[in-house]
This record gives sequence, structure tokens and C-alpha cells, in this order.
Amino acid sequence: MSPGRFNICFDYELAWGRFDKVFDEQYLARVRLTRAKIVPSLLDILDRHHLPATWAVVGHLMLRECDGTHAHLDPYRPAHFPDWFSRDCGGVDDGSSIWMARDTIERIASCSTPQELASHSFSHVDFSMRELTRERAKQEIELTRQLIVSFGQEMVSHVFPRNRKGHLDVLKEQGVQVYRIAHKEPSPRSARLTPKFKQLLAEACRFTPPLVDMVRDEYGRLGVEGGMFFSRHGYRRAIPMSSRVARARKGLDAAVKRDGTFLLWCHPGDFAGNPTAMLAGFEEVCQRATELREKGKLEIVPLRDLT
Repeated sequence: MSPGRFNICFDYELAWGRFDKVFDEQYLARVRLTRAKIVPSLLDILDRHHLPATWAVVGHLMLRECDGTHAHLDPYRPAHFPDWFSRDCGGVDDGSSIWMARDTIERIASCSTPQELASHSFSHVDFSMRELTRERAKQEIELTRQLIVSFGQEMVSHVFPRNRKGHLDVLKEQGVQVYRIAHKEPSPRSARLTPKFKQLLAEACRFTPPLVDMVRDEYGRLGVEGGMFFSRHGYRRAIPMSSRVARARKGLDAAVKRDGTFLLWCHPGDFAGNPTAMLAGFEEVCQRATELREKGKLEIVPLRDLT
């Protein structure tokens, strides 16, 4: 029997993640904490347990400086936020920018346990929106590819911002081999509940999270769909950490029993609301994965190795 597989995937965004939806001081404080403490702490945990992970990075974070306008890019003007770069103040990163953080990506790329750098687009645009032209989608992927190459890695994987896919032909053109999207977690079919309540029910009742589905699209790229969102953002704050960890452990055990792949994904910023508890819970999951690997029952792989 083949071992199960486990992938950890971080969507690393800083301010790019939600600047078009929220930009208050509480949000910005969490962004700053993510850069200063959360990312280094996550790397320490991964390295302590010798775990590779996929870091889907917003390309702009890999810059050292920018003009704040990016006039060379094809326009992207979604109705809810038509001036996409209006909050990007540009300049040179002095170590505290919320828009650039190349030093943190250097640390990821130089981790003694190899980590994968993947694309999360250049500026966190929604690939499903009609306002995103094919040319802009191409630029978003191409710029990110060039920046990943500057760290000595090849761009193999892409994670769609907000898990909304589009422009799959561009991914093929730019050499992407595998991409990740998410889907709603299941609950009993008879339950006629809102999607958020279904997810809350799944977490509170410690339902086993779904293993991923992997399907080749019409362009031959591998689409990875599913997994568990490891977060206490929003309504998830009501869920005890013990439930979150228990579900992740069930996902690992399911991957072993079914010869499948369990994917755990999150934003480093999701840890900023309660760093001590979230980091401790994440390390518990990592410890369980390590135990299963040592028994020969589990392989821990980045997205690029799912191909």
C-alpha cells in the first residue's frame, strides 16, 4: 500500500490579501505582526520538523522597491475597487512595508528544509472577474515567475487569489503545471444551511475534512481542489483549537487509510489574531504528520510534487 500524501500550503499576501475590503488599523496591525513574527515562527516550526511546504506568494512582496503606480500593467478596475494600486504607497522597503517583504521571502527560500515558492499572482487580482483582461492575467503570472526565478526556483505551482480560477490558458503558456483552488466543505446532505453555517458545523462537530480531488483540465494542467482551511478568522473564532487540530489529524489519518492526499491551507495572517494558540495548534498537526512519516505511512510534499 502506498503512503498517503500531505501538503501544507500558505497563501502569503500581507496587505494585498484584503486591502480592497478592509483597511482599518486592526487589520494593518495584524499584517505587521504577520511579517515580523508569524512567518519566522512558521518557518521555525517547519524546520524543526523537517517539513517542506508551499508558499504561494503575491509577487509584489518579492520587490525591494516600486513606484506605487505600475503604469506598465494593463488596467484592472473591478467595480468595487477601481483604482487597484491606490493604497500602494511605493518607495523602498525599510523592513516594515506591508506591500513588500523580500527579506521574509529570502528567509523562506533559504530555509534549511526546502520550501516551494509558488505564484499567487503579482497583485492578488481575481482571475474569475471579467475586468481582468487576458493581458493583465499574463502579466500577473509572468512578473511573479520572474521574481521566483530570482530566488533560484522554477515556478511550477499557482494558487488562485480567493480560490477563483480563470485564464487557464495563461497558466499553460507561463509554464504552470499545477494549481490549487478550494471548495466548500461537506456537511450532511439533508442539512439546508448556509455555506458558512455548514462550515461551522463541520468544524464544531470535527467532521473529517475532504481529501483533495486532482483533475487534469483541458490544457493539461493539474487542478488540486479541496483540503482544510486552518484558520480562526471571522466566525471560526468560536471554534476551539482542539476541534481544529482534531480535524486536521483526521485528515492526515484519512490520507493514510485511503491512499489519498490531504491538503492544509491557510494565510500566515490567520495566525495573527491569536498567535500563541494558532502556532501551538499548527505544531501539533506537524508533529502528527512527522510521526506518520517516520512510520512510512505518509509523504509530506509541496504542490509541485503532486504532479
